[in-house]
Amino acid sequence: MSLTSNWTLVVLFALALGAVVATVVLWTRVRGPGWVRWPTRFSLIVACQLTACLVLGALVNNYGQFYTSWSELLGKGPGVSLPQAKPGAYDKRLAEVLRHEKLRGRSIIVPIYVRIAGHNQVEQAMVYLPAAYFSRGNEATRFPVVELIAGYPGGPRSWTGPLSIQHILDGEIAQNRASPFIAVMPVHNYVPRRRDGECVNAAHGEQVETTLTVNVRQEMEHDFRVATDRNGWAIMGYSTGGFCALNIAMRHPDLFAAGASLSGNVEPYVDRSTGDLFGNSEALRLANDPLWRAKHLPGAPVSLLLAASRQDVSAWRGVLALGAAVRAPTRAYTFVLPHGGHNMGVWRAMVPVAVDWLSRMVDPPLADPSLASGVGPVAAHGGPSMPGPPPLAHHRRARPPVAQPPSARSHRSRLRAGPRSNTP
Repeated sequence: MSLTSNWTLVVLFALALGAVVATVVLWTRVRGPGWVRWPTRFSLIVACQLTACLVLGALVNNYGQFYTSWSELLGKGPGVSLPQAKPGAYDKRLAEVLRHEKLRGRSIIVPIYVRIAGHNQVEQAMVYLPAAYFSRGNEATRFPVVELIAGYPGGPRSWTGPLSIQHILDGEIAQNRASPFIAVMPVHNYVPRRRDGECVNAAHGEQVETTLTVNVRQEMEHDFRVATDRNGWAIMGYSTGGFCALNIAMRHPDLFAAGASLSGNVEPYVDRSTGDLFGNSEALRLANDPLWRAKHLPGAPVSLLLAASRQDVSAWRGVLALGAAVRAPTRAYTFVLPHGGHNMGVWRAMVPVAVDWLSRMVDPPLADPSLASGVGPVAAHGGPSMPGPPPLAHHRRARPPVAQPPSARSHRSRLRAGPRSNTP
């Protein structure tokens, strides 16, 4: 019984209901002196409260897919050991799955195993294959790839569950707003003790960046017909995953042509949830700071999409700060929603626009490059045309009040693009 299964919810609901029934039935039937009756009744009340909290926690977790397995919840770190994934056996099973699904003429999501850098273990990633992957005439086509990084906590099922990535991608591709591409959703929150690894190669710790750049790419090139050069790869993430996408794209322009951040921070967090990722090394921290890199290092040949909601003040500040700091050949594009907080509803509104944009940043395009509304990215100089927020806060996790997100479709014309420099 998995952590996010319906059976887990059924069991927890049954326990909560049982605790309430037991309290009602036993409340007046408990016999004995006061020192027996009152502790028993207190225990019954605690049982009701505890089971109710478990149900609520399970519902919230299923919505956000923060933890997708019991081992992840318990912070046991990397999962399957390599000897359990026999060489060749998984490839044969995957080939059989692809053969059957090819006949249905639609997209599919399949699992693969990715080696964890520095470990003799693997984690399961999910791969979206568009219907065009199976189309006649595309048997030798190498498809572009977008790597999708969830927030913290979160994982591949955050994309396949609450963000409905397969439904969104199918719709955008079918409506000719996005080019067909493959999406890979790796596990990145595997740092022991449920730490936030920020997708970096930590000093004396987990080498998450290597897993997401080198190991994911090796596995994809081995199992699928994917592009092998930088022009065919992009990376996108939401929340902390947005920071990961920015940081990795700017640090590895030799591997990625574009990166998209949905409400991501533009500087690395260093707090109790991360621990000392950089070993007290300021140089290592700055090397993993997209805003600092944009201000002090030569521009990388990469395109960046910076998306946020104006009511998500921390993320909005980051969009303005990084958008104003980048210099050529880096190109910065902004997409700002007028309403919405820091939640799945907002990211669901952003994803369609982001995948349309990403599909045009990678080669080769297989669909009409015009947007459905007829409005493409518009050159914007000097930042978004809106009042500026307060100065950018340093290393703080701000979470403004949640507001209802608007439809992304009605805001395609708000997409702004253009090279920026650090001069007025």
